[in-house]
Amino acid sequence: MKILETNDWKYKIPFDNVTYKNVKRYSLMLNTYEREIMNKQIDFFRKHFSILQVMEHFSKLKTKSDKETFIKAVLKRQNNIYFLPNTLKSYMLKKARTEFSEYKAFFEILINKALNQKKTNIIVPLYKSVLLDFYPNVIRLINKYRKQKEIPTSKKMLKPEAIEYYARDLIHELQFDYKLSQVYGRSSIRRSVPISIVDDYGYGEWISKNVTYNNNRFFIYSNHQRLTDVELRHMVYFNVYPGYAHFYNTVADDKTKNTCFDNGATLILNGWALYAMCRNKNTAYSQNFLIEGTNIAHMLLKSNLEKAYESVYVYLLGKYPKSKAIDYMLDYTQKPGHYLSYVLGELSIETAFSKGFASTPIEFLNNLKQINIGDYICLYCPKKQKKIGKKIITSRVVDKFFKV
Repeated sequence: MKILETNDWKYKIPFDNVTYKNVKRYSLMLNTYEREIMNKQIDFFRKHFSILQVMEHFSKLKTKSDKETFIKAVLKRQNNIYFLPNTLKSYMLKKARTEFSEYKAFFEILINKALNQKKTNIIVPLYKSVLLDFYPNVIRLINKYRKQKEIPTSKKMLKPEAIEYYARDLIHELQFDYKLSQVYGRSSIRRSVPISIVDDYGYGEWISKNVTYNNNRFFIYSNHQRLTDVELRHMVYFNVYPGYAHFYNTVADDKTKNTCFDNGATLILNGWALYAMCRNKNTAYSQNFLIEGTNIAHMLLKSNLEKAYESVYVYLLGKYPKSKAIDYMLDYTQKPGHYLSYVLGELSIETAFSKGFASTPIEFLNNLKQINIGDYICLYCPKKQKKIGKKIITSRVVDKFFKV
């Protein structure tokens, strides 16, 4: 299996030439249909950048000469900076003046440019060109789910010392869940899997030995010691089984296959994690999660970014503390497309099912084992697989769809 290991290449390529070249080389191994879609993403994320991306790259530069060269290069490209809402103005200015005091004038120029950037939502045309004929159905599903009413849920706060024990018990329980194994395939993740507790907000993280690392590891985010049993249970669904870990163990389990696996394919990877969490038990929590996600996605896809971000911020303040709302806004504005990849990816997987790519989740995963894995979900349907197989005889396609 040919693996593009860098899981955040979309975030790195504006300024990381090594990553950019690796991604371009990888794309040459794809068939023409897949490469066309991937190149649209490469071109977009190479061209555009956020203030936070500039800050993170700048902080890694060692010499004054490197920093000055970088400043000149960024200023030449400043017209391609992402729009920054006024909501984050004070945050960015404070960060520039405290962490980059010697170069605050440079960052103030960028912040001012971002605040006055065009309000056109440039991420929408990208997703339309990536999802193609899947896009209208994805929008239809967004409008369907966002109008549903959230269901009250009861939660029990977990003691910090009980978090890991609770997670291991659940992982063990899922390994022997017969009903789920009939739908997704049996989990191969054991209760002894390495676990790390991170004192931060988030939905956890899974790192896989199948693509990058030497060992699997499950990172649990404790939400600053306020993690509930319901949240942790769904964090396991999302990251372990039937989410990320199960996807990697099923689809990327054989490194001898002549297929390609893009570990930065956020639509399919993040989309699967959300699909697995929301669909496997169909709980009130998971349904509320999807309702919230589709509401935010609906707002983030508005044509006017200023109105989009204003709507999202007001929505977040109605559900979360201001500090957490700001954290979410940073993700939405400084990593455009990152949050959307979960929701649009999940709904694209639903669309692939509706178009006949698979009838069950386990069949979906088994079909993916035969083909290249990337953000070309719009090709995951019988019609497209037949077209690829007929036109490009060397392409990897799902066998049952390939008829010459």
